[in-house]
Amino acid sequence: MNEKVEVQIGSRRLVVEMEGFIPMEISALAQKVTERMSELQGQHKNVADTSKIALLVALSFAAELEKERAAHGLTKRVMENKTEQLSQSLKESLEAGASAADGA
Repeated sequence: MNEKVEVQIGSRRLVVEMEGFIPMEISALAQKVTERMSELQGQHKNVADTSKIALLVALSFAAELEKERAAHGLTKRVMENKTEQLSQSLKESLEAGASAADGA
């Protein structure tokens, strides 16, 4: 069961529940959002609308997530390739061992 948690992001308080996260994790995520908002507000001093800053934060996190997904996909393909190579090498070694045993 999801637990409702009150968090503060910037100057706003929200009551949220997120599947798969405990209250401490939700609070930590809210803190990351607050930190990213502060960071982006510093970079975009001419933007006073916090909803625009929030959209920039969402876009920033989406870009970060996409980079992680791409890196994960690459790692997965490399691991699958290595597994296939090892499997083929093992198969060849077993076949060579069986042939040597038959000839002995």
